[in-house]
Amino acid sequence: MEKICYKAPNNQRGQHMPDVFVMAEPGMAAKYRAQRCHQGPTGNHPHHLKESDLGDRPLALVDVVQSFNVFQTTTGKGFEGNVVRPAKADLAALFNTENDEAIVEQIVLQGEIQGSRV
Repeated sequence: MEKICYKAPNNQRGQHMPDVFVMAEPGMAAKYRAQRCHQGPTGNHPHHLKESDLGDRPLALVDVVQSFNVFQTTTGKGFEGNVVRPAKADLAALFNTENDEAIVEQIVLQGEIQGSRV
């Protein structure tokens, strides 16, 4: 499994918000990002790309992540501390949505892909 860590910006009061992460299948986040990068504004592939260039079918987010659960460590940084689930209100404030799929997709697209530690 790969860990995809979203480095949270400071909030409006200048306080650091904790980093959050999701767990993904190895190599799948990079493929998902490449697929999204090659899509046009309507979600269609540009004319110079063939479907075969991206695989048999478009990659779904459910194929990328282990689950739609978002985690953080108790220290709020990297691999240090116990793993916990952040409060829904904290995630809503950080991502401006309560939609779990939208939150996970933003983490996958903008987060740092890290190897997992066992």
